Amino acid sequence: GYELATGKELWKLVGGGDVPVPPPLVHEDVVFLTSAPGRLAPLRALLLTAEGEIPAHPAESEHRLWELPNAGIYMQTPLLYESELYACNDAGILACHDAATGERHYRERLGDGSYGFSASAVAGDGKLWFTSESGLVHVLAPGPKFERLATCDLGETCLATPALSAGRLFFRTRTQ
Repeated sequence: GYELATGKELWKLVGGGDVPVPPPLVHEDVVFLTSAPGRLAPLRALLLTAEGEIPAHPAESEHRLWELPNAGIYMQTPLLYESELYACNDAGILACHDAATGERHYRERLGDGSYGFSASAVAGDGKLWFTSESGLVHVLAPGPKFERLATCDLGETCLATPALSAGRLFFRTRTQ
């Protein structure tokens, strides 16, 4: 973690994970980090007040809010909506966690497992959208219980994260 104004290093996570592709997600005084694939594949929450080296073992740092081994995701940025943190992996397995404690509310597969997920999820208007590479969009209700509201088919491959603007949802597919 770096000080924005000067670039001075404030903290450093040692043994952070395997492949930290998704960008950090910051909310108030917490930063959520994830990485996968690999042996560790952690999903973790660190306090932004952290200083110095943060050791790899969770019990050794007062700066670590929580850490979940083998709960990390590879390409997608986790989604924070209301008080839940959603992490959908490449195979479409979605986990919903309490953002404050890391407690898992549910773990469910989106779809039948025959297609992947590269796009990050988006949320708004009381809905969560998870877009598969095959173009199937899974619309869920937010909250600690899994509730599917709809499934929509875009009709072609979609690898990009949808965009939200002016109350509309925009999808970028292979040809459109």
